Amino acid sequence: MRKLAYIAIGTISASILILCAVFFFITNISEKTVRKADQILCEHIRDAALKKLNEPIIVSKMMASDGFLLNFLQNEGDLDSDTETMKSYLSRIQNNFGFAQATLISAKTYRYYRDDKMYKIINPTGYSHDLWFNLFEAGYKDFSVNVFRHIRGIDYSKMYVNYRIQNADGKFLGVASPSIYIKDVMAAFSELEEKYHVKINTTDSSGIVNIDSTFSEIMVANLSHLTGNKKENQFKKTGLTSFFASYYLPDFDWYFIIRSTDKTENNTRFLLFYLIAVSILSIDLFVLFMTTKILRSQNNVSIFSKEQLDKLTGLPNRNYFKDQFGERGLFNTTIYKCIAVFDIDYFKEANDNMNGDQALLSVVKKMSALLENHGVMLRWGGDEFVVLFELPLENAYKICRDFCKSIEENGLITVSIGLTAVNLSDSIKTNYHRAARYCYMVKELGGNGVKKD
Repeated sequence: MRKLAYIAIGTISASILILCAVFFFITNISEKTVRKADQILCEHIRDAALKKLNEPIIVSKMMASDGFLLNFLQNEGDLDSDTETMKSYLSRIQNNFGFAQATLISAKTYRYYRDDKMYKIINPTGYSHDLWFNLFEAGYKDFSVNVFRHIRGIDYSKMYVNYRIQNADGKFLGVASPSIYIKDVMAAFSELEEKYHVKINTTDSSGIVNIDSTFSEIMVANLSHLTGNKKENQFKKTGLTSFFASYYLPDFDWYFIIRSTDKTENNTRFLLFYLIAVSILSIDLFVLFMTTKILRSQNNVSIFSKEQLDKLTGLPNRNYFKDQFGERGLFNTTIYKCIAVFDIDYFKEANDNMNGDQALLSVVKKMSALLENHGVMLRWGGDEFVVLFELPLENAYKICRDFCKSIEENGLITVSIGLTAVNLSDSIKTNYHRAARYCYMVKELGGNGVKKD
């Protein structure tokens, strides 16, 4: 067996040396040139996307300095007459620039004019939806940008630009607020993504995604782990042809994030490298599989070290996961299709009312029975567990639902589960955080459930 292990190690070591040599040959080009080209590309994508976002800001600034509008706000009078005047003015703005809507709010009369009617009289001291007006008046910024995800869906969701209007003496007169449809910005992002093989997001200062080419991510996903909340521009090479860029936009207080996806290389040398790498790695995987199979059959010794096993449950722990995959890199295998994060709801209370160790062992036993040999379960820490499924998302979802139901039927505890399909182009940490976020969303809604992609 020892000889077999030496042969396996020698085969893998030799393949690594061959890959290194091939990699050196293939990448014998200027790294600085490639990096600079990718940076220029990212800046071009950012500038192209910002054209769409900046358009309502430019128009709202123009409105704020329009002498006609300044005179109107200082001399408001008859409601019907003023409404018709503003309908005409705002509808020209809306039509000329293709905005979703053009609005004006007066600080003198609190009238909320729109391009189609006088919408309402706002009440910033008594109505929660109007509080923003007083906050904006008391603030120091000339404008603010807000994304509103409408409950009725994408066709009603908009991005608003509120621009301060004041006279020559600095007196606050009102707010000009043109808006654009989120779906139009999404379409612009999607076109850039398809053209340049990238993923584009914007997030607010806390990392919440406010614009994405996928509507389901808006106001749901959190990418603060990518930016680190650093108010600075960042660019990183994350692989041979991949990169990550984050640009802080101080006017918006947003982050503009670009991540490369499956970037196509029109270079036969790279294709040759990939073919050689796949061939060698296939041989390595076969050698590892056969070696592990033989060693397992001939040696009844655990393949885990003491540091890699949880003492209570006997499951592999986070140390094992780190040793096998790391947390910031990419999965080094395609066997796992989904990742789930689950924990016991109100575990502290459950621990006070029953034997906490028995509760943990109970959930491990039930999940193990359902999982069978279709994946691996790890104790992540405390009452939190991670499951790597070798199954498609829907099959894994059924197991998670059955697991939830079986725990609930016991009547003592419940569990919250977050489930996501493994994205091999994302880091392991990103995949984990996506599942963990779903788990926390279930927990915030009362627990005892499953949320998936």
